[in-house]
Amino acid sequence: MPLSAALVLVAASLLISACSTTRESVVATRSTTVEQPVPPPPPPRMVDLSIINLHDEPSPDPRREKLVGMIVNHGDRPVSQLTVRVDALDSNGNVVNSVETPLLAQNIDPFGGQANFETSMPRDSAVTTYHAVAIAR
Repeated sequence: MPLSAALVLVAASLLISACSTTRESVVATRSTTVEQPVPPPPPPRMVDLSIINLHDEPSPDPRREKLVGMIVNHGDRPVSQLTVRVDALDSNGNVVNSVETPLLAQNIDPFGGQANFETSMPRDSAVTTYHAVAIAR
């Protein structure tokens, strides 16, 4: 094969390879972030006490006033180790006397559990009403 024919053959093969289809492969990735709502934390456990039906009753000792009432636990956990402070108030709302019950011996269940209490204090004609507060220890 003459040299010019060989050169034509090489040039032709180069032209043919230059015109051939080039294959490229493309890889695509896609990430998706899905936000899921985080549930709110549970509400804190709490103590919610009220005193109802606070009133005086006849006392065996005429010099003393017997006071009774009921504690209601509206909270979501049981309570124990409670005392009740009862203030005797005059017509202006001033504290005339104050007493505190001994620790109550019972637990008070949550969600409406109840416990009765009673105490006494010296009788005083200046007293017109009473106010009581449950105290957790």
